[in-house]
Amino acid sequence: MPKAGRLLSFLIVLAAAKAAAMPVGSALPGRLPPEVVPVHYDMRVDPDAAHLAFTGSETITVSVLRPTRWIVMNAADLVIREARLDGGVAPIDMSLDTDAQTLMLTFAKPVAAGTHRLSLDWTGKIFQSAAGLFAVDYKDGAADKRMLVTQFEATDGRRFAPMWDEPGRKATFTISVATPEGQSSFSNMPIASIQTGANGKNWVSFRQTPKMSSYLLFFGQGEVERRTRMVGKTEIGVITRRGVGDQGQYALDSAARLLTFYNDYFGTPYPLPKLDMVAAPGSSQFFDAMENWGGILYFDKVLLVDPKATGENQRQLIFSDIAHEMAHQWFGDLVTMRWWDDLWLNEGFASWMGSKATDALNPDWHVAAQTAGFAHQVGINNDARASTHPIVQRITSVDQLTAAFDSIAYSKGEAVIRMLEGAVGPDAFRAGIRRYMVDHAYGNTVTNDLWAEIAKAAGRPVKPMMDSFTLQPGVPLIKASAPVCRNNALQLQFMQGRYGTDPASRKPQSWIVPVTWSGSGRTEADVTAAHPVAVAIAGCGVPPVINPGQLGYYRTLYSAPHFEALAGGFASLALPDQVGLLQDTIALGNGEYAPLERYYALIDRVAPDADPLVWRLIVGQLSVIDGLVAGDAEQPAFDARARALLAPQLDRVGLSPRKGERADIAQLRETLIAVLGRFGEPKVIEAARQMVETNLDAIPAATRGAVLSVFARNATPDQWERLHQKARSEHNPLLAGSYWSALGGARDPALARKALALVLSDEPTVPNRASMLRAVSGEHPEMAFDWAVAHADAVNALVEKSSQPSFIVSLAAGSGDLALVPRVQAFADRALPADARQGAVKAITSIQNRAHMRKVEIGPAAAWAASH
Repeated sequence: MPKAGRLLSFLIVLAAAKAAAMPVGSALPGRLPPEVVPVHYDMRVDPDAAHLAFTGSETITVSVLRPTRWIVMNAADLVIREARLDGGVAPIDMSLDTDAQTLMLTFAKPVAAGTHRLSLDWTGKIFQSAAGLFAVDYKDGAADKRMLVTQFEATDGRRFAPMWDEPGRKATFTISVATPEGQSSFSNMPIASIQTGANGKNWVSFRQTPKMSSYLLFFGQGEVERRTRMVGKTEIGVITRRGVGDQGQYALDSAARLLTFYNDYFGTPYPLPKLDMVAAPGSSQFFDAMENWGGILYFDKVLLVDPKATGENQRQLIFSDIAHEMAHQWFGDLVTMRWWDDLWLNEGFASWMGSKATDALNPDWHVAAQTAGFAHQVGINNDARASTHPIVQRITSVDQLTAAFDSIAYSKGEAVIRMLEGAVGPDAFRAGIRRYMVDHAYGNTVTNDLWAEIAKAAGRPVKPMMDSFTLQPGVPLIKASAPVCRNNALQLQFMQGRYGTDPASRKPQSWIVPVTWSGSGRTEADVTAAHPVAVAIAGCGVPPVINPGQLGYYRTLYSAPHFEALAGGFASLALPDQVGLLQDTIALGNGEYAPLERYYALIDRVAPDADPLVWRLIVGQLSVIDGLVAGDAEQPAFDARARALLAPQLDRVGLSPRKGERADIAQLRETLIAVLGRFGEPKVIEAARQMVETNLDAIPAATRGAVLSVFARNATPDQWERLHQKARSEHNPLLAGSYWSALGGARDPALARKALALVLSDEPTVPNRASMLRAVSGEHPEMAFDWAVAHADAVNALVEKSSQPSFIVSLAAGSGDLALVPRVQAFADRALPADARQGAVKAITSIQNRAHMRKVEIGPAAAWAASH
């Protein structure tokens, strides 16, 4: 419904409210009226997987707070067949607002205040993309199989059943599901009973859930197997398609370690009797996993360790994803944000807690340094653009909400929480978190509730500092003056500015930044834009590292002599600080705050035997630069210089995994193979071709993904077609997905167009078609975007409805061609509602940013290439 329809619908409700004294005005924008509150849902669902449809019925126990003739709840893509109140009273009207995604039941007389039972019957759709109840198709040998699972966050529970689909409307749930013979059904809670039904189906009923938000309800069904182990009183399970249960053992063992850690850290034991992790053999362009309470959904690539396909990078990602989703069982499930404005209370905290647990349980992975070098940089880089937004932002529509699941909520949220923990100390922070869990269990909170608990535990206010990071966007810049030795002390001053990559992101702001530095004596001070801080460090030795451990959310700009001293002693810096210096140096060079030549001089001084993580970071940075200068006359010389710099690293790790090698060596090898293949390294390209054409199935899992990407990117038409046939015949859904995506990564434009033709075919599954299109955009963003616009209806059908406003425009984000900007804007203006254009804004900002960075990079990159 267009805007006018929404306004008319609201005016009708408002007029009716006056007649029944219903205070609709108390409902905030985008939210349901507050007069009716759900208490308990009792649902029955009968899926028809073959026809992608289902029937449902429910009885909802509701509390009516004041008399009203109208009950308004959420519903979308459902056909409501019947509604009854208290067993017999039918509404005189049932009105579905497709735009607002609401169902309004109008009764002849006001419904009295008190407890009532509302019964509804409906039919619904089983989708083929990850929204509501959806199908995941896969091969089991030569047989076609279909698993059903649900995905309700953020607003897709209403596609499964009429409900109060808001995080603050918590209730309990019971669900019964018609289950075909030979299949199993699974949900948030253990099975309560199984009763024989009609048509070869059994009715499987589950125990009542705790009080929880609707988006956490989960149901799945299929031909599966389940492996379990007990941790205390909790049964942990891994549910997989039949025949691959052993691939879930790593996840099962990891979850057992994590549950013990979390029970201890939070001080509130996990409250449900079971915790299942469900592996669905599919994918989504929006998410990899979902924290349903007691029934976490994962796509199999982030849960199962396939001995043919899972390398070290993916293996570590699996552990961290499990840690993230299990952290949600407390942050998000037990205690939930009141409204989506505070989404980061879920995602930022789960990201932080997941990293903390992963680091504690796997110290040799150097998680803190990896996070500082990779995940946090995603948040900082996006926060330094015109398209950024505050961590806490007002959400008034479904489209705004979908766009809120971004790196600001996740990566920046994690980074500022880590900073706060460092500022108040781990013990005080943990005490505040424990109190928060106890005080708000099974309830809803806002950000200030958390600040209050931590401030109480720390004995100091935290809200002013944290408000400066959560209620406004942007990245602080801490500038250190040149150090001066005076009175046997090294004296320098810290000043605050703002780091940004375009004019809008450089607009002056002020934060309360807890700046730290290495050394003895005083090593912390709050720096604001109005109050620089002068420090004196005893002795006149090496200048301090600012932001040691990289706990602070800011970039650091050193004076030339200060930087030179740190660069000269690079090998002596702690690993997180080596990573931080590399990232700040290239970012400040690209932002034109400091000469970019600093970065090239720094990487030339990194020792060949430096930590593999440092070299993995450098490899990734050089790959980004290569993408920026692509097509320029200087690119071949730059690639040759990069190959020369990285050649000792390839000799160091080799092309094949070695028994008993360190995890970080395996990670470096994966990255090196993929990037050197982009740089045109003949040794790597030829090795990849030989391995794939000799025996693709024999390539070790440790290098398989990297080798496949190099082969596909450089494939001839004949080689591409052979990989195409392999994708068609592959029965392992994880491997098949990797083949289809690789086909989309071809550098040859003609082969990219062949991949786009397959996106419109029925050969790949629906999720794999979307992944192929995404892969094409990695090499050919202009081609992918223009093609998707020309086939917009077909492309939108490949992704969940909530992702549609952002998917097509995101295909353009990897371009640096400013000619694409008006095309993206024209598509957004024509095809997207006004409040659904944040994805287009982000894509346009990315294109503009890349175009500017290309201009900045070409000269220094050429000079570096010529210096060899």
